[in-house]
Amino acid sequence: SMLDLVDDGSSWDEVLHLAQAIEDAGATIVNTGIGWHEARIPTIATSVPRGAYSQVTERLRAEGVLSIPLCATNRINAPHIGER
Repeated sequence: SMLDLVDDGSSWDEVLHLAQAIEDAGATIVNTGIGWHEARIPTIATSVPRGAYSQVTERLRAEGVLSIPLCATNRINAPHIGER
């Protein structure tokens, strides 16, 4: 998960390290999932604005640590939201 939303979840440095390890292992795309089922913060409920967590994927893209595509997730349920 790019953003665990649970106590003692991954730090941003750990997220970067894992992303690089995934690419190094041969992945050709990274799905940037958000949250865990155990998280008390909603991520897919209709009360969450569409694309609310896409900035997390943009943050990883801006870090420049990956050369493979990133796929933002969670509440991206219309083509125009995914194109932002």
